[in-house]
Parts: sequence; structure tokens; C-alpha cells
Amino acid sequence: MFDFILGLPMHALVIHGLVVLVPLLAVLATLFAVLPRWRDPLRWPAAVGAVVSGALAWVGAASGEALLVRVSQVRAATTDFDLVQTHVDAGYRVRLAATVFMVVVLAATWLLRPASDQDSTTRPLQTLVVILVVLSSLVLVVTIVLAGHAGSAAVWSDVG
Repeated sequence: MFDFILGLPMHALVIHGLVVLVPLLAVLATLFAVLPRWRDPLRWPAAVGAVVSGALAWVGAASGEALLVRVSQVRAATTDFDLVQTHVDAGYRVRLAATVFMVVVLAATWLLRPASDQDSTTRPLQTLVVILVVLSSLVLVVTIVLAGHAGSAAVWSDVG
């Protein structure tokens, strides 16, 4: 099911979506969190973006597992499986980070209100939520960069 799309490896298509969309979605979520006046117009895009990033990470992991099975059958003699395992481990960290990001951003879209709706009793909770959104955004982007680097090393290590 997670093997090919129109004859192309699904994993390559999905992870390129992750590499392009997730940094943009992390910036969007951060803007939503740190700029109270932008919360109303960014609430739904942030929520949808969080779900999209979480779903892409899970599909990326599943399609990566399908690709690993195919590579193990077709290119076992020419594949450095230590590099592949490093990428697999990094991919699982991306899936975890994307899931945490999704939960945090969805919670933020529920808990954070525009500047006009804030009161002093909820300020500490809102500050904590803002910090969690910013941290989860950073962690997700860093894990994607590291996983992408590990994946490119596994694919291109024999080129020289």
C-alpha cells in the first residue's frame, strides 16, 4: 500500500513533501503562537498544518519501511545497511517529533486566544503553550534535517 505512486517510490515523494512543508508549517505555528493579533487568521491553517505534518510523518515512515523491504530484496549487495539503519532511526524520531508537534499545535489552537480575549489568569498557561509550540517546531525541523541527511548519506554514499 505504501510502496509506489504512479511508478515512483512513495517514500521519496512523501519525504520531499515533509522537507518542504514542515519548515513552513513550523514557521506558521510559531507565528500563530507568538503573535496574538495573528491568532484568529492563523488558527485553522495552523491546526490543519499540524495534522498534515503528523500524517505525512506517519506515511513517510510506513513508505520507508516498504522501500527498505524492496531495497533489501533488490540492492542488498550494494547497500550500506548501517547507513540505512541510521536513517531509519532518524525517521522514527521524525515521526515522534511530528506527532508531538501535532498535539502541541492542536492544543495551542484550542487554548490560545487573540490579544483582545486574554486575561491575566490564563497568561502563565498561554506562555507555557507558546514555549511548547516554539520548541516543538524547532525540534521537528532539526529532526527532519538530520533524517534527511542520514537518508541522503545512505542513498548517495557509493557515488564517491
